[in-house]
Amino acid sequence: MALGERTTTSFASISGTVHERVRDWMRAAIADGTLKPGSRIVQTEIASMLGVSPTPVREAMRDLAAEGLIKLNARRVATVTKIDADDLREIRILRETLEGLAARLCAERITEEELAKAERMQEEMEQEPDLGRYVELNRAFHFFLYEAARSPRLTQMLTSLRAATPGVISVVFTRSKERRLDGLEEHRQFLQACRNRDPDAAEKVFRSHSAVSFDEMETFLKNNPID
Repeated sequence: MALGERTTTSFASISGTVHERVRDWMRAAIADGTLKPGSRIVQTEIASMLGVSPTPVREAMRDLAAEGLIKLNARRVATVTKIDADDLREIRILRETLEGLAARLCAERITEEELAKAERMQEEMEQEPDLGRYVELNRAFHFFLYEAARSPRLTQMLTSLRAATPGVISVVFTRSKERRLDGLEEHRQFLQACRNRDPDAAEKVFRSHSAVSFDEMETFLKNNPID
């Protein structure tokens, strides 16, 4: 488990209860690839490194298992969820379709207050230099927009689909700085479509945004097959 890049300093900067801080730290470590797909998570090692008891680590692992980010076997041994190319292709079809629908509904239903908050979230992403934190902000941005679509079942389905691609999403940003900048520009275009109450434009931007990201992920898995 290569944890050297994600230090206790980053843990100290996270707010919330100890359980929440450990969970958010582990989630970010999975998102930025520090905890790699298929790798084993040693509860005592995490607890020792972060200076906490095993209990909040165990609670965090339970939460991450519920999100689909890790798998727990019958002996409670945890490993980071891994995904293959076939899984990704199926997830891509579903997400592009459902995110297109969510974009349309969001453009029609988002309130002015929600739109202003989304724009503030966008500004925070644009100023964030840390990859792990950026991935988490990006995730929160998308989930906020799903909620603004006001379709609980649609949000639930998209939540499940996004949880099915841990550890691979971050390659979209790590492989190409330009892709990260392009993604931020697509966010701006989407928010403008929402301001214009233009569901067609909103869907077009979101579908393109998703497609390019999945192209990057598929290329990564092709060149870095997971055993």
